[in-house]
Amino acid sequence: MMFRNHLVVTTAVAITVVKHADFALPLWLLLVAIYVGSLLPDLDHPSSTIGRRFLFISLPLSGLFGHRQITHSLWPFVIILWVFSYEPSTMTLILAFMIGYASHLLADLVSDSGVPLFWPFQRRVGIKLCSSGSVIEPIIAFGLLGLSIIY
Repeated sequence: MMFRNHLVVTTAVAITVVKHADFALPLWLLLVAIYVGSLLPDLDHPSSTIGRRFLFISLPLSGLFGHRQITHSLWPFVIILWVFSYEPSTMTLILAFMIGYASHLLADLVSDSGVPLFWPFQRRVGIKLCSSGSVIEPIIAFGLLGLSIIY
């Protein structure tokens, strides 16, 4: 999914979280955590919006794994939970971050490429509703946004 459509899907998720979840965080911090989390999976792509800004991380990740590999799997969730499990006071913030991260993966699940959730196993999981960059992609993204506003 393209960057702008990821932001639309993340906005839909953020609206849903704000409407239905009770986070003990200031609203601005909750939203920052969700949006930052939603951008990070594409850190493995040097041409992505976040990859261009952090080439010193993006280039090695891309060289080692390629795009939509380890960063689009369940491993980041396992690693983040393990690293931050020693500091329980940060868990609310980490949960908001992981919701954003999950929103990115869910958005990529609807593309023809899917995501390798169980990396290093290459079998991709997805519902092939559109191709990345297709005309249908923003329709799906804005449809989710509309649903989040209505419900």
